[in-house]
Amino acid sequence: MDNKRTILSVDDSPINNKLIEAYFRRDYTVISKEGGQQALDWLNDNVPDVILLDIMMPVMDGIEVLEKMQENERLKNIPVIMVSAKTEMESIKATLSLGAQDYVKKPIDFTELQTKVLIAFQINEQKQEISKYKSYYDIHQGMIHAGRIQRSILPDAENFRRLFSKSFIINLPKHVVSGDFYWIQQNFHKKNIGLFDCTGHGVPAAMLTVMGQMELHTLSQNGNEVSAEHVFPLLSQKFSRILNTSGDTYTQYDGMDGLFCSIYPQDQILEFVGAKRSLVLIRKSSEPVKCDNELTEAKVSNEDYSLFEIQGDRNSIGKESEFAEFTTKKIATQAGDRIFLYTDGITDQLGGQQLKTLKKKQFYDKLLSIQNKSINLQKSDIFNWFESWKENNEQTDDILIIGIEL
Repeated sequence: MDNKRTILSVDDSPINNKLIEAYFRRDYTVISKEGGQQALDWLNDNVPDVILLDIMMPVMDGIEVLEKMQENERLKNIPVIMVSAKTEMESIKATLSLGAQDYVKKPIDFTELQTKVLIAFQINEQKQEISKYKSYYDIHQGMIHAGRIQRSILPDAENFRRLFSKSFIINLPKHVVSGDFYWIQQNFHKKNIGLFDCTGHGVPAAMLTVMGQMELHTLSQNGNEVSAEHVFPLLSQKFSRILNTSGDTYTQYDGMDGLFCSIYPQDQILEFVGAKRSLVLIRKSSEPVKCDNELTEAKVSNEDYSLFEIQGDRNSIGKESEFAEFTTKKIATQAGDRIFLYTDGITDQLGGQQLKTLKKKQFYDKLLSIQNKSINLQKSDIFNWFESWKENNEQTDDILIIGIEL
């Protein structure tokens, strides 16, 4: 008996439908329709688990399809992910207000789409479970909207690619909202990137991410430079003061782990500071990396590549480090070096045959094994490898991984 979940793809482009079928057919039953009315006719007798709905279609567009679904009690709660061109932001807003759950832009990033499909399944299962209790249902709907707000605060994907053209981002919240976030800034001579992992996960951690993002925005206002040397002490002071104004001792040790890099492309220098997080650098060479004028040997290597781990300090960002100094390390880089920033959600994931945590060594071995591919193509390898490890187990923590080729 086939127990696969069903995805309905509605797009007037046969090529787009075939791409979606090819990507998802191993794990799902994929039904394709090339028009809005065809989709509604099929929906008269069938209920898929999720619908991928193109906005721009002739005769009946995606907005009309969504409106008719909302008029039908049997169809109105099916999760819908809109597929849009870059210029259709007003239409996207309209579909979200009509009940669409999320959207992806064309050309489709299939790893992003797969993540959103998995989240749609998760949300729908939770929605069916808690819809019996109206108050909990309202809270859950608020969580979904909070997740959209949180994602909108993150740097736009196109701006990120403009700053780091050879790169990828894997962002997998444990729940609808996440305690992990990233931040970027550019001025005429350097590029800044920070990655942060707030205490816990879910709503409490998500509230901390907003605090962190707003403070970084304040520090960088009016074109002010954010330096690797000063950013963590300033964040620690802010977190300590804001979270302790009421005298509530429960929150006084909330904060963040993280790492921050200032990249100087012209000088081929990278400044790094870490709070309980390490920076991974992979180079196509067996020679050591120069860090603070000292040579650092590879942590792991193979015939072609060497992986170097540059460790951060043992303090977190928050009250415990309000008056502490963080160590800034200066690393000599080369063209083609690849750096990886990650939170500990990936290495804490339970899975495998013996249901153990994934461990850092396995993650590093995986990174090293895929370096024969371009950095842009490594995202799907890591994502699929992680899903294979996790199998049917619950995700242990929020996961954020960023890869950049210098």
